[in-house]
Amino acid sequence: MRITVLQSFLSFVLLGAVQAHEARTQDLLDRRVTISVKQEEIRTVFTRLEKQTGINFLYSSNLVNPSQKVTFKAQKEPLSVALNRLLMPLHLSYEVSDKHIIVSRIPVPLINRAQEEGAIPQSSFEVTPPPADQVVRGIVRDENGQGLPGVSILVKGSQKGTTTNENGNFELTVDDGSAVLVFSFVGYFTQEKTVGSQTSLEISMQVDNKSLEELVVVGYGAQKKVNLTGAVSTIGSEVLESRPITNLGQGLQGTVSNLNISPGTGSPGQGATFNIRGNTSINGGSPLILVNGIPMDINLLSPNDIESVTVLKDAASAAIYGARAAYGVILVTTKSGKKKDRPSVSVSSILTSNEPTSRIEFIDTRDRIGYMNEAYMRINGRPYYDDIMVNAMMAHYNDPSQPSAIIHPSNLNEWTGVANTNWEDILMNKRYPMQQHTASVSGGSGKFDYYSSLSYIYQGGLTNRDLFKEKFNRYNLMTNLNYEVLSWLKVGTKISVNNSNKRYPPNDDQFRNSYPETGTIYQTNVYSTQPLYDPNGKWTHEGSIGNPAQFIKDGGERTRKVNDVWLTGSATLTPIRNTTFNVDYSFNTKSTAEMSYLALIPFYNVNGDVSGYYGGSNPNRVIRTNYDDNYYVFNAYGDYSNTFGKNYVKLMVGFNQENASYAWTKAERRNLIINDIPYMSLASGERFASDGLNEFAIRGAFTRFNYSYDDKYLLEFNGRYDGTSRFPKKSRFGFFPSVSLGWRVSKEGFMSSTSSWLSDLKFRASYGTLGNQLLVDAAGNPIFYPYIATLSAQEVPYLVNGERPMSVYSPELVSPTLTWETVSQMNFGVDLSLFTNKLTASFDVYRRDTRDMLTKSQTLPAVLAVTEPRANAADMRTSGFDLNIEWRDKIGEVRYEATVILSDYSAKITKFSNPSGLITDYYVGQNLGSIWGLTTGGLFQTDEEALALDQSNINGRKRQAGDLWMVDLDGDGKITRGAQTLSNPGDMSVIGNNTPRYSYGFRTNWKWKGFDLDLFFQGVAKRDLNMSTLYYLTQYSNEWVGISKAAMDYWSPENPDAFFPRPIISGAGDITAVQSRFLQNAAYLRLKQLTFGYTIPADVSRKIGMDRIKVFFTGANLWTATKMIKISDPELPGPSSYPLYKSLSLGANINF
Repeated sequence: MRITVLQSFLSFVLLGAVQAHEARTQDLLDRRVTISVKQEEIRTVFTRLEKQTGINFLYSSNLVNPSQKVTFKAQKEPLSVALNRLLMPLHLSYEVSDKHIIVSRIPVPLINRAQEEGAIPQSSFEVTPPPADQVVRGIVRDENGQGLPGVSILVKGSQKGTTTNENGNFELTVDDGSAVLVFSFVGYFTQEKTVGSQTSLEISMQVDNKSLEELVVVGYGAQKKVNLTGAVSTIGSEVLESRPITNLGQGLQGTVSNLNISPGTGSPGQGATFNIRGNTSINGGSPLILVNGIPMDINLLSPNDIESVTVLKDAASAAIYGARAAYGVILVTTKSGKKKDRPSVSVSSILTSNEPTSRIEFIDTRDRIGYMNEAYMRINGRPYYDDIMVNAMMAHYNDPSQPSAIIHPSNLNEWTGVANTNWEDILMNKRYPMQQHTASVSGGSGKFDYYSSLSYIYQGGLTNRDLFKEKFNRYNLMTNLNYEVLSWLKVGTKISVNNSNKRYPPNDDQFRNSYPETGTIYQTNVYSTQPLYDPNGKWTHEGSIGNPAQFIKDGGERTRKVNDVWLTGSATLTPIRNTTFNVDYSFNTKSTAEMSYLALIPFYNVNGDVSGYYGGSNPNRVIRTNYDDNYYVFNAYGDYSNTFGKNYVKLMVGFNQENASYAWTKAERRNLIINDIPYMSLASGERFASDGLNEFAIRGAFTRFNYSYDDKYLLEFNGRYDGTSRFPKKSRFGFFPSVSLGWRVSKEGFMSSTSSWLSDLKFRASYGTLGNQLLVDAAGNPIFYPYIATLSAQEVPYLVNGERPMSVYSPELVSPTLTWETVSQMNFGVDLSLFTNKLTASFDVYRRDTRDMLTKSQTLPAVLAVTEPRANAADMRTSGFDLNIEWRDKIGEVRYEATVILSDYSAKITKFSNPSGLITDYYVGQNLGSIWGLTTGGLFQTDEEALALDQSNINGRKRQAGDLWMVDLDGDGKITRGAQTLSNPGDMSVIGNNTPRYSYGFRTNWKWKGFDLDLFFQGVAKRDLNMSTLYYLTQYSNEWVGISKAAMDYWSPENPDAFFPRPIISGAGDITAVQSRFLQNAAYLRLKQLTFGYTIPADVSRKIGMDRIKVFFTGANLWTATKMIKISDPELPGPSSYPLYKSLSLGANINF
């Protein structure tokens, strides 16, 4: 039915368009115009004619000089007559295309012919036929009149060309006077010049300062940058060029104010997560990301295919997307072809070597003996290692040829390690490779344009390649095709195919969670005394603790294969004057196949026989999980625009429908018959299987209205009426409007005296509401049917008559009034451009209120035996600011630009049901990210000091010198946590906040004679991190972990100013508790990118058949300034996370 309706709609529109087409062109030319100008620029004439007729004039500044002064008068003349009188003496012609008039230059031969026939007066020009094979000399000057070296000069439509020398001079031989020279240089507008009879040319290049007239992609369309009234930021593809990045998030970090990006970890293939303007809901959430208007995971895209990225920050700009835009919107536009005389082929390759930004250096055996013996002595009154162990350890330490394992009298069946093993070197690569290759072809002619690319990324991992080949690779194929079927009908097709494969070590999820995907070998229990092999050449183990190298080498593997295909068909129709209709339909199918294979890991005794198996591997097993996702998107929208005098109006209305289904199946079988063949058909153990299906749909009607008066006073209204399947029918739909205003003060008459230095000054204000229909559970997983009480069914974990029967469990309660979370946002901003757009700045302040957040409702009596339902019962307020400043200029022959961004946000709970005031839950007035903990005054220096303060409620052991000293905030003479309520927190207080504050970035680019240098810094000025304790503090509570060298800075009478307390093995509740001493300052400044490149002169490149060759060196994350402890990275939650990487890259970009 949907297809039938769509076909009928298109047939109706096309039929009407055909009937109207022939009359439309003549109607445009018959409109009468009145105009009188004297020595005014021709662009002013075009603007006045546009306002009278509603027709847009299009022309290239390379062919038509918009600054040419003309004197012209017409009194109620038909437009065709007026244009002929205006353009012909200027050697210009025009053509009508839909609601546009395209102005172009008349070729020289046609001018001669027109002159002979009397169409143009002879006196208006004179043309001398140029000689064949003529030599053209000239100079190219910059905006200051100085010679500009390195300008590329190409004979249009050929490979013939040259470049200007150090003084800006050039010489070039052309076939004849009809040759058109194309002058291009980075940072300047490209110009074209017909040679004609001239043998000497002087060209003045104009700086491209990102004109205010450039179009910015917004929801369902585009607008001129100067007319924007919402908080919108745009990034071009130049930010992503020549960088060793595997996903778009890495390239965007630090480039847009208040676009907060977390790189996740350095795990191969790891994607980034996004946040716009901070916390929106206590339920989390991420912005809506659209690629060419379609929801898509941008971590699967090749950064080389990106043309531009637009970030919609406030409700005014995002309201057009309604229920999905509560967290902001990111619009990604991919590259398309451009009509050229010949295809353009681009090839890019980058080879990279990575190494971790942070590493844990573990202590050796000699230091471990001293540390463990001291720690054990405090608790048990005896050393951890006896004399037999110490003597054997030191013997091997001093002479590695001595045994690395012995048979200890306490355990005659197993080897006891006495080695001095550097597990970091055994388990991890020092460096690991990455490579990226992209090839693309683009072009078009006449009515057809195309862009197609193929990309490949390979990324190695941190795991020692001799033990396990950890890797990620991805192929991306993208094709964009556009065809003009008729002058009023254009169709397009976009195809995106993404294929990725990842292989990584097995995960023991039943015992010690040794290798989570985003973790590393740091998750395992590694310490120096355990050797790699025992004297029999078998893998060693320590009691139930296995050998991490054995886990990696023989423990199995995990794989993930993703196939993601997007198909989009679109049509653009312009059947009626000033009106455009757009229709597109997209289909996505994504299949993911995951395999987890855990092999049986044997332990060996002193005789070399198998004595048992590592608990987490027994039984061995294979798990296969398949995900099949399908997504359908239909958009239909149209717009009408017109100019009435000084009034400009534009109205857009549309419809959107999206359907999605997510199916999964999971199967597991244990007891593999052959340990190293992970197939279920070759297993004898019990089978486990499960599956599921989730679906959702969203439907919306939307509109946008724009009005401007004299390009000074701007108004925009957006509204969307959305419905979602996630809510009950009675509360399924919601209307989300927004309004924004703009005032271009610089256009006012009283500002005329500033026009020499003030390019533009605009004030903006907006207010709007958005809805949030994406609800998540406590684990962050989406909830598809939150209003339906569901029964859970599964097999019981025991046998009845030899079988495991099915059991159905009581449903949880649901709220009958469940509805949207509503986000309202107010924004005030100012845009400033100075000195012919050399300096541009944008500043916004905002306040966002999130109401009716989904949270637990009032506590129910325990006799119900179910948890309370979730309800819309909480509110939150977020406020912050965005600042962006850009400067572009030139010093002599050196061109440079600099960009600074700064942003901040904070969020506070304004409504929440917490009658007891528990500080372990949300409460009214709470700043999100607050860290409650104990305040540490320092370390006790004497036993008397330690005994004077009662800290038994925190830790019951006897206090001594070198232990932590907690501050008694409530003055009761003892350290307690009270009732952990706001009214009785004991000695607890807010000791920090983990919200990143004052995020900033700085980028500068310098160019000189083909050389370019790009520097990019990014950082956070304030953040507190309650770091995970593994390899930070767990040595105080677990004897089976490695000890970092940083931990050796512990208290002793000789080291009273140490950072860490004196060693202890157990009873470390005060040390591992959240407290101020071990809170880390996670502020940092990082050199994210340094690129140095050289573009080979064009005349050299063309001798080998290339248009452009650029070679470059790039470094990423090369330097970091931070006060954090060196065992972790300030962008990670702790030392057990897979470390980020710094990289060194060599690359080349070639165009031909």
